[in-house]
Amino acid sequence: MTIGTLFLFSLLQTPVQAERPFDLMIGDPAPALQVAEWVQGTPVERFAPGQIYVVEFWATWCGPCKLAIPHLNSLQKKYADAVRFIGVSVWEQISAEEPNSVPAFVKEMGDKMTYTVASDRAAEKDLARMASTWMEAAGQNGIPTAFIVNKEGRIAWIGYPMKIDQPLADVVAGTWDLAAATAKHAQEMVTKGLAAKLGKEITKAKKLKDWEAGIRVIEEAVAKTPSIEANFGVEKYFLLLEAERTADAASYGQRLVSSVIAQNAMALNTLAWTIVDPQGSLSKGQHADVKLAVNAAERAVELLQGKDASTLDTLGLALFRAGDVARAIEIQTKAVELSKGMQLEKELTDRLEEFKKACAKTGV
Repeated sequence: MTIGTLFLFSLLQTPVQAERPFDLMIGDPAPALQVAEWVQGTPVERFAPGQIYVVEFWATWCGPCKLAIPHLNSLQKKYADAVRFIGVSVWEQISAEEPNSVPAFVKEMGDKMTYTVASDRAAEKDLARMASTWMEAAGQNGIPTAFIVNKEGRIAWIGYPMKIDQPLADVVAGTWDLAAATAKHAQEMVTKGLAAKLGKEITKAKKLKDWEAGIRVIEEAVAKTPSIEANFGVEKYFLLLEAERTADAASYGQRLVSSVIAQNAMALNTLAWTIVDPQGSLSKGQHADVKLAVNAAERAVELLQGKDASTLDTLGLALFRAGDVARAIEIQTKAVELSKGMQLEKELTDRLEEFKKACAKTGV
């Protein structure tokens, strides 16, 4: 057995403690609200008994968050006083050169974001308490993420804000099965904990450039726990390329986009961008499957309704690499428009100019 196989065998033979894979789980009392600054609305010092809350984590630089905010705002209006919505900005990069941008962001959102808003950090010296006691404690490493706190002050649901409607309706109606949700979440978190351990072993294999060992770690884990494939499908694709199994990679890449990550915009964008990244090892290599990158990016843009600058940028570059310069310019123009006022505006604008120069030079 290789080092990867030995590790995986021992890991899958060891019973996983399903009860507490992370410090904060569904069913637990909600942690305290320790924000650095209340930006908008009436501050919430504590969770009042008998009141339902939605605590949602987002950031000014997060494209998907901008899609979720108006949706949460409509839910706040729907439920009025029955549910208090609190948006907490996390993971903002704050320094003397880049001060807190949350107040300006909220002001710009206007009537699309009228619920209570707070910042996890309002100054360079502030500790990110909410990111630690809520997000990290719950094993959540992506935003936007929402938590429903029920009338007893317990976490009733954790997930993507665009999927909160039915769980929230059930919590409000008093029909939410907290015990069932707790058990389901615990099992899902076991998978997530397993993914973290597998990730470390794959990293070891990559450092040793033992590509086949990394592939085996993933394949044997998927055989035992099929749901884990969504976590490591993109990783496996690039390991197949490193192992020079080009045909296998091409076939698996199609499966990734059509089924394994078909509903995951972030994974689709990661796959596409890594293939076409101008600074990446595949950007000019023979294994760069540009057609796959276009398909993945198209799907990511579709999932995000064409409202995220980053995914549009990825699609624009993929189309440009595929030779469809005219459409690349069209898509990149939309990306630039959506990036106005964001840190990536200049990068996206420079790329658009590159496309236009290429078009003028070739006459395409």
